[in-house]
Amino acid sequence: MATIKKTTVTKAAVATKAVASAVQAVKIQPERQHMQLLLLQNPNYFGTLSKKSPLAGQYKAVKAIQGNTSYEQITCVGYNPQMKSVTAIVKLNQNGGYSGGACTPGSKEYVRFYIDYERNGNWKDLGMVSFDAHDFNHTNNNPLCYAVNLAFNPELTRCCDDKPVLPVVRAILSWSVAPTADDPDFIPVWGNILDVNAQLEPRQGWICWLKHNLKDIGVELKPEQFKLIAEKMPLLPEVLNLQAEETELASLAKLYKKEVQEERLGFTTVAKALTAGVPSFELTSNLANAGLNISKVIDFILVPKFNTTYEEVKCVGLDRDTSRLYATVLLKKPSGYAGNLCSQGSREYVAFYMDFGSGWEHMGTTSVEVHDVNPMPTGGLSYHVELPVNLTPYQKEKCSETYFAKVKAILSWNMYPPDNQPNWIAPWGDWEQAWVEIRNRGIVYTGKTPIITAIGNIPAKKVSTVTGMIDSSLDAPDASVDGYNGFSFNGVVPLTGLVPEHPDSNDIPASQLLYRIMLKRAGEPDSSFAPVTTPFKVLKNVITGGILTQSVETQTPDAGGFYNYLVDYNAPKIVTVHGDLLGVLSIADSGVYEFYLETSEGYISTRHRIKIDKHAPKDVEIKVNGSEDCGTLKKGMDITGTYKLADDENNCHSVAFEFITLRPGDSTVFKVDGVVSSFGARVNVPLVGKTGTWSMTTNNVRKCGYNIRLWAYDRTLYCYAFIAYAYTFHQQRSVDTIGFCLNEA
Repeated sequence: MATIKKTTVTKAAVATKAVASAVQAVKIQPERQHMQLLLLQNPNYFGTLSKKSPLAGQYKAVKAIQGNTSYEQITCVGYNPQMKSVTAIVKLNQNGGYSGGACTPGSKEYVRFYIDYERNGNWKDLGMVSFDAHDFNHTNNNPLCYAVNLAFNPELTRCCDDKPVLPVVRAILSWSVAPTADDPDFIPVWGNILDVNAQLEPRQGWICWLKHNLKDIGVELKPEQFKLIAEKMPLLPEVLNLQAEETELASLAKLYKKEVQEERLGFTTVAKALTAGVPSFELTSNLANAGLNISKVIDFILVPKFNTTYEEVKCVGLDRDTSRLYATVLLKKPSGYAGNLCSQGSREYVAFYMDFGSGWEHMGTTSVEVHDVNPMPTGGLSYHVELPVNLTPYQKEKCSETYFAKVKAILSWNMYPPDNQPNWIAPWGDWEQAWVEIRNRGIVYTGKTPIITAIGNIPAKKVSTVTGMIDSSLDAPDASVDGYNGFSFNGVVPLTGLVPEHPDSNDIPASQLLYRIMLKRAGEPDSSFAPVTTPFKVLKNVITGGILTQSVETQTPDAGGFYNYLVDYNAPKIVTVHGDLLGVLSIADSGVYEFYLETSEGYISTRHRIKIDKHAPKDVEIKVNGSEDCGTLKKGMDITGTYKLADDENNCHSVAFEFITLRPGDSTVFKVDGVVSSFGARVNVPLVGKTGTWSMTTNNVRKCGYNIRLWAYDRTLYCYAFIAYAYTFHQQRSVDTIGFCLNEA
């Protein structure tokens, strides 16, 4: 657990405000200091090279270091079914060993997530996130806890009355070296691997409604029949969705029998009755009908002490880059959560407090919905909760003044924790504490100045304000971004950011701040700036009374080009937008453009530039020598051919060949321009394009019809919405395919 002992944190320590000072000399072992050089010399220096690697036989381990957690460690991983995101909490243990203090680039802590939907060893790569780590004198006595979060759209769902989807989620932490993609067995030198059990949100759509109602009249269809129905009738009114209902106390008592103690079973009924002022005779009657002893339940509530029999808050941390607090909650029992996945279940509330040096301040309360899951996987189910917070008042302008704070998360099952009571003890639950780093601003700005944080899903600080292209030399090295050095963007470009100080709007449009995006071609006079008027969708998250509700809304500008700024970190309604999406540029022509954000109060962001390349590679062609398309070739003879590509922008990058499809047991030697390659591998080409050759042997390729597809890539990121409100990217590309038949000689 990422904890600090409650008895060892003194007021004197808090009163110092924990401002970072010059880091004292720390002795770091050579293997940590020179890891990159040692790996460059010998990829298997630490014995972490996969046995499947072709280099494994060439290099022997010199000093075995695998999964060393003395500097950093993933302590918890959690999944939130409602928010569809996974979180890892990373604890940093040392004052030094992170390549420099807050005024240096420091080093990267990379976390790659995987999911195994069916718990059968078939892992799906979900992607990678990272954060900067630095040397701080603060850390030896008070380990710092960082949170990283990744949203994804689950590929597998089932109706609530089907077998629940309980995947294994894996997080791989690796310092300074990014875990390779699609390699769930990657072994970090410094870092660790943690697997947890998750519970995915069940499907509630019309197909479940249909299944449920057909079953009620004695008609049961096979899964493949429901799949066929869904394909034939993909759209039906939302009114047909199943609506989860609260399970009555008497029904729960009958269901649970003696598996759940009376204090747990009657807790929710009594707690709600006391809050709502239900007459005592009605309360007594309800408990009596369920066969419960009201005195036993009330005594449990009146004299609370931490009880972690059913749930426990395990870790707490701060996503320093997005200003969001996270806590992971472990469910330990298969039942006792007020109903199964087809019911409303119950809530695990978490109240967050922060101490910036003057005592605990209530930051807000959030929750996650939980249910009975029986049988429960060994080790329990791991969830996380998230709370956006405004830390602008505590951010220092100078890197030498990095600020630290304590965080407390109070867990309470099915009872909303009272506000502003940092020492409140929940009857069911506990609390957890940690130290966190509050990132310095790095720039001087007023809290009302809008900030652009990402351009086309690339950190804005990595995009040159001169060329508008991704520049690996800017800011700290980042393996997940620097591979796109010199890349431009296609015309659809999402922008993310924030306005630190905003009105307390309570989700009322008339009270919200307005902002707009101003755009022009670089080099044109400022009078050419004009508002962007592209509508875009957002996923709005609203936390009220600790309960999250979500809705997809369209942001449409008014006559002046202004959008409503929906975000509001102030209680009673905390409102955020998924990914902090502020707008989407939709640019029709190639070129370099300049843009900035402007609020209705007249505050203006830093100006940014972006280079647009609208044209994917052209004249892309693959041919087979001696044969027309779909011609016949003889087994045993090498197949040869040519390929070519060009680009209007002289912006070519690489090609890749895809063979459709080599059968199990077959093999071939494939070459590109006379050099042995492999299908799917990227082969770099000149910026202006190329005409080249390819070949493949056919001795061990069985007689059949085949296709070879040529993918031609340029140095441009193509951004697209993989769901209405969330954007990702791939390299801009064009494709050509050739078909042929291979006969016996």
